[in-house]
Amino acid sequence: MTSSLIVSSITGPSGAAVSFPNGINFGSGTSGANINSIGVPGGQGFGVGICPNLPSGYSTLSGTTDPASSSYGNYMYSDGSICVWIPAFYYKWGTGTNGLAINAVSIQPFSAYTNVAAANAAGYALHRAFYDAGAVQQGVFVDKYLCSQNGSTAIASSLYLGKPLSSASTHNPFSLVGAANAYYGAVDAAKTRGGKWFCCSQFIRSALAMLSYAHGLAATSTTWCAWYDSTGVTNFPKGNNNNAFGDANDATLTFVSDGYASGNSSLTGSANIFNRTTHNGQACGITDLNGDMWEISPGIVTDDAGTTFYVLNTSATMHLMTSGDNALSTDLWGATGIAAWYTALGATYGALTASSTQKTMGSTAQVFDASTSGLGWSATGLGVPLVGGVGGTNSFGMDGLLDYRVSTLCPISGGDWTDGSAGGVWALALSNTRTYSYDYVGFRAASYL
Repeated sequence: MTSSLIVSSITGPSGAAVSFPNGINFGSGTSGANINSIGVPGGQGFGVGICPNLPSGYSTLSGTTDPASSSYGNYMYSDGSICVWIPAFYYKWGTGTNGLAINAVSIQPFSAYTNVAAANAAGYALHRAFYDAGAVQQGVFVDKYLCSQNGSTAIASSLYLGKPLSSASTHNPFSLVGAANAYYGAVDAAKTRGGKWFCCSQFIRSALAMLSYAHGLAATSTTWCAWYDSTGVTNFPKGNNNNAFGDANDATLTFVSDGYASGNSSLTGSANIFNRTTHNGQACGITDLNGDMWEISPGIVTDDAGTTFYVLNTSATMHLMTSGDNALSTDLWGATGIAAWYTALGATYGALTASSTQKTMGSTAQVFDASTSGLGWSATGLGVPLVGGVGGTNSFGMDGLLDYRVSTLCPISGGDWTDGSAGGVWALALSNTRTYSYDYVGFRAASYL
């Protein structure tokens, strides 16, 4: 049964009452959309949806079930975190010979097919983001905001105008919530919220990027996609990425400093035009996916020698995975965890040539593998392009791909406040290890039902 909670105010990390952007407020929602539908690309409410079975600990907001509301598909967890329900979806990536033009993408709701086999037979794949514990998932809750400390508690929460946590001791450190000030600390920090929360995976990040891409291709105006650009040059979500509290591609955007003296990081969700920073160009979407802070996003690793890439299997249960390197059988790193939970991609794979270079996402050639299963499907789920899928195109935001193969790889995504056009929803860096600690690297959390 869906529950609701009415509150008059909520306190931010500093303990002061905060308001919510674009009219977001709390209370019971109104009916007006199909349950668990991802929506129609280019349209109102696309990219988020209504959770089909709200678990204990979650509450609806005013307008959660109304596609016209700024809080459509948004929920509040018991700690005050605001999260967004992303319904499962099927996709078909265009090859030029499968009924779609090269790099076109078709998105279908979870209800479009009776099962995955039927979708596969029609050429559609269920995105890798919707598998966990060996089972198909109906969707996933994703933090609307980067994680910040919840007041003076040791809880990492998704709060509006929060100070984003980082892996460095100098900048809102993970240690504020009792986790190590290193990349692997994000795995533990996400668990401080309890229950099934985990550090948002690269598969989920890639799914959000694909939704943004599809939405931009289908949009015809800024009505339901505020970052839409009819010229196609900057047709993607914007963010704090120009090292001056603005966006390298949108001079009208400004962001509010989080007070860090050594860098231009901003408060979460602080853009003056909020919906230009969300994955779907609407206030109901997930914000700050482009710039501000790189996000730790597990899903691909290397061995301790840095010789082989491995992709996380669908059998892994994300909230049970741990942060060690060969200390536990559930560790995301180390020989034991790799043997139990990963499949080898090889020393190189697709555009990943371990050349220690920065590449640029996008191409006039086919960018992603259109397979509906196997390693190609897994790579697409990670946002890893084909060999010819790099070189850079505007439709992919000229986002960066750092093609490295380091030991105990820890992927990070999205870019930071300095990355300019290289940051973005597709940006992926494979140049960092699990023990790194930087002031521009944070995380957000996610949870399956």
